[in-house]
Order: sequence, then structure tokens, then C-alpha cells
Amino acid sequence: MDFFSGMLANSLTPITLISGVGLMLLCMVARYNHTTDRIRQLLARREVGDYENEPDIDREIHLIFRRAKYLRRAMLCLVLSDVCSGLLVATNVFAHLSDLNFVFASSIWLGFALALIVASTAYFSLEVRVSLHALRMAIEHLPGKSPLPMD
Repeated sequence: MDFFSGMLANSLTPITLISGVGLMLLCMVARYNHTTDRIRQLLARREVGDYENEPDIDREIHLIFRRAKYLRRAMLCLVLSDVCSGLLVATNVFAHLSDLNFVFASSIWLGFALALIVASTAYFSLEVRVSLHALRMAIEHLPGKSPLPMD
């Protein structure tokens, strides 16, 4: 029983990391789906020629597309982080089964996994910033509304 508990203990942290990253990925996929749906809606309005109600439709499409690019990069970083976490689990299990020391390899996989999560968070922050800019632009074009103050 000691053999199994030692192997489980070595794999618990990366498995938990995989679960947390999965939840982050789920959130980002929902936002990505929303951006692509919104771009399709705006393109349909643009084809109809409804420029009177949304004069900056091309600019809004550009901003939302930029959001989608940031989200795609953030999701890629999270998927690669999950791959590194999976490799970390495999390395830990192999090290435990073979009684060899793979601490350096495990450290590398953990470092990559965490660095990719940080990169993903940075891309996600950029996406939120662009999202707020697009929201400001949409609010400014509401009829009868005064422009919002700049931060």
C-alpha cells in the first residue's frame, strides 16, 4: 500500500493543477464563443447596411476580433500547460516505478506549466482590457447618452 500512496502523493499536485486549468479553459472557451457569435452578428448587420445605428461597426468588429485572438492565445497557453502537467504526472509515476531520480525533469515540467499559466493570464487580462474598450465604444453610441469620462 505504501507504494501506491507514494505514487499518488507525487501525482496529486499536477493532477490538481490540470483540474484548475480545465476550469480556466472552460471560462475562456465560453468567452471565445461569445466573441465569435458577436462578430457574426456584426458582420450580418454590416451586410444589411445598418450603419446608421452603429456607425463604428468596422471598428467594433476589429476590436472583438482582437479579443478573440487574445483568447485563442490564452487558451493555447492553458492547453500547453495541461500537456506539461500531464508530462509531470508521467515523469513522477515513471520515477516512482523505476526508483530513479527525475527531480530536474519534474521541475522543468512544473516550471513550464506555471509559466504558461502566467502567460495565459496575461493574454486574458489583455482580452478583458480590449473588451472594456469595446464596451465603452458601444455605450458611447447609445442614443441620448453623453460620452463616458476617460479613466
